[in-house]
Amino acid sequence: MKFVFDLDRTLCFDGMTMSKRLQKVILSAPKYGHDIIFATARSYRDCLSILEGDLNKLTVVGLNGGEVFQNGCLVSQYTIETKALTTIIDYCKTFNLPYFIDDTFNYAIQNPEQIPFLSNVDLLNKATILPVQELNKPIKVVIPLVEHQDLREDLIFNLKKLGCLDLSYHDFERCLYINPKGVTKASTVLNHFGTDFVAFGNDQNDISLFKNAKYGVQVGNYPYLKDFADEIIPPINTVIAEKIKLLFEKF
Repeated sequence: MKFVFDLDRTLCFDGMTMSKRLQKVILSAPKYGHDIIFATARSYRDCLSILEGDLNKLTVVGLNGGEVFQNGCLVSQYTIETKALTTIIDYCKTFNLPYFIDDTFNYAIQNPEQIPFLSNVDLLNKATILPVQELNKPIKVVIPLVEHQDLREDLIFNLKKLGCLDLSYHDFERCLYINPKGVTKASTVLNHFGTDFVAFGNDQNDISLFKNAKYGVQVGNYPYLKDFADEIIPPINTVIAEKIKLLFEKF
């Protein structure tokens, strides 16, 4: 069986580390005949500070499904069409919107003071901040709209018309997440690893995973995920570790 884990607020609660107890139980998966997949909104680059030692050799589905790394090597990526990216950038420049755009390792940024997750980006200094036109293969865009709520509907309307983007607006974070059309955590897991998996997650971008999982465990109380979870557990490392061990044994 495959076990698919989100990272932030599922296994990592400070943006930088995973408890030793969780690391130990996850690395015990082969003993039970299971494989581990981390599926996260982060780039693989930004997972490396969390996935210590042998953990970073495991499969990582990064950028909300936009890339797949195995044993530290890129094996798949899905990129945003050039025309669509130009439209996104032109809109952001016109209205002075912040953006964060990832390719496989590097990124482009506008108005960094408005990027809420910037403190968790490239903690190991592996990336180069590039002009957007120099990005190799842009995969994911985040547009924080905390200070621009008046533009949200117009922005989403205009980007939907392109027909080649996957758009997800997070009500709590007030950020618009943009991937190539049809690319999500779930689509990439299903395309590359099949339908037999157990999922652990905490947030909006885990809904599609839970819809397709054999069993879904929600960590925390995000309200829009509850309807798709088989059970809900508190965000406490010892509780999560015990639940992982129990499900390793069960499946």
